Amino acid sequence: MKKRILAIVSVILTLSMLFVFAGCDTTSTEDETTTTQKVKTVLPADITSSVNEEGETITMAEYTPEQLEANSDKIFAYFLEQSKELATAKAAVSIGLSKGITKSTDENGDAIPFSENATLNAAAKTLSKYMLITGTSQENPQGYVGTEKGQVVVLNSGTEYGEKPLTEVLPLEHLGTLTREEVKSATCKDEGAIRTITITLKDDSAPATIEKAYSMGNKEEILAELATAKDYMTVVSDPVLSYDNCQMIVTVNIETDEITSIEYIKRINVSTSVVGAGTLAGLEETAVNFCYESFLKYTLDRTDPNAPVAE
Repeated sequence: MKKRILAIVSVILTLSMLFVFAGCDTTSTEDETTTTQKVKTVLPADITSSVNEEGETITMAEYTPEQLEANSDKIFAYFLEQSKELATAKAAVSIGLSKGITKSTDENGDAIPFSENATLNAAAKTLSKYMLITGTSQENPQGYVGTEKGQVVVLNSGTEYGEKPLTEVLPLEHLGTLTREEVKSATCKDEGAIRTITITLKDDSAPATIEKAYSMGNKEEILAELATAKDYMTVVSDPVLSYDNCQMIVTVNIETDEITSIEYIKRINVSTSVVGAGTLAGLEETAVNFCYESFLKYTLDRTDPNAPVAE
């Protein structure tokens, strides 16, 4: 009898242990499944608005100043985290540049005339083949000069294909050092699988940040552009520059958390003086004011970075 009881107890203990092991296996599998599933990062959306039939603006979401600050903190931290991946990214990079001159605006947002000289203002409208573009067309509604720098295949797997590391193509060094104190605001807008982050820099921190994305200093670049109009005018005073609403527009693939493009936008109000030359010879020294805009965009194609570059 005693032996029978011991046998029964042994069977019960054995079955209990099997259930325990089975439970451990199930938990382990569930943990692995949870670990491998990608959790999409939820970020506060940008404020959107629409206009009703009466012409009134209807705001779809409203944030307090404190909430906007908190939103910018979270979005900026997300951007910095995603930018770390660029150091080892594999992609074909397309580089595009467009630039132009528009009118500066005053504190109220009203346009400032190019100059107080009607002849010079009229002449500026004819400089469509130069940097000073004020005219527009259906093909070029903003009136910007556009140039393509081409495309380069970029890999980070050594020199097997003779490729360049991404750090030699993209200006990445400043992304890791960019601080929240240099950023005025960071907003986010999700559309389908694409997330667009707009980082607006503080005007006083914009020069150091934006210029790391360009190969030429602002003043030298602007003077070089103005030199293309030497048949009409010559700069005679050192330009005074002030930054206004410089931005970084970053797009991210939400499914992979990979940056797909970075666009650097610089807007610089320029004040200088010119004298007439060529067809405008005889024009006395005149003050001019304008806003110089430049859009430098890097687009990353990660689908097949080994593919040959199209000629």
